[in-house]
Amino acid sequence: MPAKDAIERTGVSLRLETELRESNLLSRTARPVFGRGAVVTGRSDRETTLEGDAEIRRGSTVIRADRITRYDAEDDVIAIGNVRLSREGQIFTGPQLQIGLDSLEGVFDSPRYQLPATGGSGSASRIDFLNRDQLLMADATYSTCKPDDPDWYLKADELLIDRAQDEGIAKSSVLYFKNLPIFASSSMGFPLADERRSGFLAPTFSQSSTMGTEVMVPYYWNIAPNRDMVLSTNYSARRGFQFTGNARTIDGNPGQLPISLGTTQFEVTPYDLVADRSRWMINSSYLNNNYLGWTGGYTFRAVSDDNYFVDYSKSILQSADRSLLRNAFVGRQFGDWTVRASVTEYQNILDARASPPYNRLPQLVIANQQRDVNGFDIGVLSDTNDFKSSLANSAQGWRSNLAPTVSYPLLGPAWFITPRATVRATAYRLETNPSGPNDIGIAVPTVSIDSGLIFERNASFGGRNVIQTLEPRLFYVYTPYHDQGTLPNFDTAQADLNLSTLFNENVYVGGDRVADANQLTAAALSRIINPDTGIEGLRLGLAERFYFTPQRVTLPGQVLPYNATPSRSDLLMLASGNLGGGHTIDAGVQFSVADHSMPRMGASWRWWPSYDRIINLAVRYKELDYSQIDASWRWPIGGRWNSVGRANYSVLREQYDSTTGTNVAVQPQLLEGLLGFEYQEDCWTLRFVVQRYLTATSTSTSAIFAQLELGGLGRFGLDPFDILRRNIPGYRPPSRRESPPSRFYGYE
Repeated sequence: MPAKDAIERTGVSLRLETELRESNLLSRTARPVFGRGAVVTGRSDRETTLEGDAEIRRGSTVIRADRITRYDAEDDVIAIGNVRLSREGQIFTGPQLQIGLDSLEGVFDSPRYQLPATGGSGSASRIDFLNRDQLLMADATYSTCKPDDPDWYLKADELLIDRAQDEGIAKSSVLYFKNLPIFASSSMGFPLADERRSGFLAPTFSQSSTMGTEVMVPYYWNIAPNRDMVLSTNYSARRGFQFTGNARTIDGNPGQLPISLGTTQFEVTPYDLVADRSRWMINSSYLNNNYLGWTGGYTFRAVSDDNYFVDYSKSILQSADRSLLRNAFVGRQFGDWTVRASVTEYQNILDARASPPYNRLPQLVIANQQRDVNGFDIGVLSDTNDFKSSLANSAQGWRSNLAPTVSYPLLGPAWFITPRATVRATAYRLETNPSGPNDIGIAVPTVSIDSGLIFERNASFGGRNVIQTLEPRLFYVYTPYHDQGTLPNFDTAQADLNLSTLFNENVYVGGDRVADANQLTAAALSRIINPDTGIEGLRLGLAERFYFTPQRVTLPGQVLPYNATPSRSDLLMLASGNLGGGHTIDAGVQFSVADHSMPRMGASWRWWPSYDRIINLAVRYKELDYSQIDASWRWPIGGRWNSVGRANYSVLREQYDSTTGTNVAVQPQLLEGLLGFEYQEDCWTLRFVVQRYLTATSTSTSAIFAQLELGGLGRFGLDPFDILRRNIPGYRPPSRRESPPSRFYGYE
């Protein structure tokens, strides 16, 4: 009695369970059975019958019916009349059910079902519950549309739903869209989740001016969690049969930089009906970031003939390939030292045959970098190459570069000054040199001083409190003149003039020229920063280089960036940032102070007010090189329709021809154009895209893509997402299937 009194005084202590747990759901421990009904009859320890709004429950399994009978010995239940079974979130309704409460094995006659975890629903003449995870349906339908009137559904003689493997397998199935049969298969699998699985993918169809009508039947091979491959058999009305593959591999720990990754793509056409021969392409690459402390990798690209990309390319980027890289390298870091050895060569096609890049067979780079050695930063870079070329009368042989560097950074809270000294020593041991002797050596010193200030102030911009900066910078470089006219030119070109290269000590990139310099670069940058987040909202910049003496070192045929008298560079201006309301800008202008012209400019504006609305507009111009107007968009046009498109148009009428050294007339033309439409319903999406792009001079390719995506089942037609992402900056596909609810969804 005292113990009972104590309990009554203190109450029973309950533990709060904050969520339904999988461990509880899958527990095999004995559980009580609860039942109710208007009338309860039966025999003790034999059977119990519930009638009138009857219900029986064990764990997450709930059965409701007009009449329910439970047999104690077998733990079986027979339910008749308006039966509703809720089992771990799955819902089944029909006239009659027989099932084991513990094993969950049984039979449901003429049911309708809902699978909230996949969004699927349908009906069947019979469902066999094979176990907790597998359902076998006869004469079944399946759809992820609204159950009452689905726009599409799969009808199958047998349909297996396997939650353990997250897949559905339909035997002797027909796919209906808008009540019209569009696809039939003796056996078809589809995923119930986003996990990868091996199997045939939906066939795709496309139409292009170079391939004609093309049908592709892909097979996805899930080799391992970190390896997969897509193999496809294609048939083109113009080209014949083609076999393609794309293999991928990745090794490493999740959330970290991959230790290794590789891809291999190949295309083989055994007999091209137009070219009257076999044709092929391979593009393979591999990178290993850490094998016993070493890094290494390779890239190998090759095609069977010069016109392969003209005939088979799927984009203007691929059709523009001219020098196909073959490279292999290994490297390692030893304390402050880094060593890298490589071999590089190219397959040159079309116009690249006339001026191919040099092969490097081999290249050895050794670098050392030490920071804060008594305040000094010390480094040295050694680069040794054996250059080879297939062109007659071209320089060939060994070149070694050695560049020791020392600097002494002086830093303060709002300022910096960095004096720096470098010597670039180059030695040649050549087999041939049309410009001069075979054995040459040269050493060129350079000194520079880089300095800058950083001012900040609190300001108000557009009614918002911001931090505004003013960051002036001065960069002086002096390099004495050394005659380099007898040196070959293996890999050197003039650096593109921009805000980054204005602060380079050498106006050339590559190892064959060191420009003489006596010049000062002045720049100023101003930024608008959100004080709460630190995010930069707007950036404005201005820079110019002043030449105190004229540059004398040049490349063969080069036109210097200023007159023969000391002068100044073009003025560079930039503006970029987020203007609010989804508006962003990015603009850069090169203005010639000497003749008040604009040799180059680029400006882009983007308006991105919401996920499915985006407009891009860009203008790009470089004198006698390119002049383009580029517009792209994705925008709703009414109802469930979206419009997608791009127009990249060249308005250039005169272009510099590097092979002849003269200006030639060119015609304005469409470089790349795309127009498409998307129609999206709750359970399916239709896309139609027309594309036209330049594949060679005065040669264009047109292509048509159509795709029907059935939510939760698959896609039929050629996937245009890569094309849309590349053509429409910022494009994101419509949101995928929502995250599936847990198996407790609909728990009763």
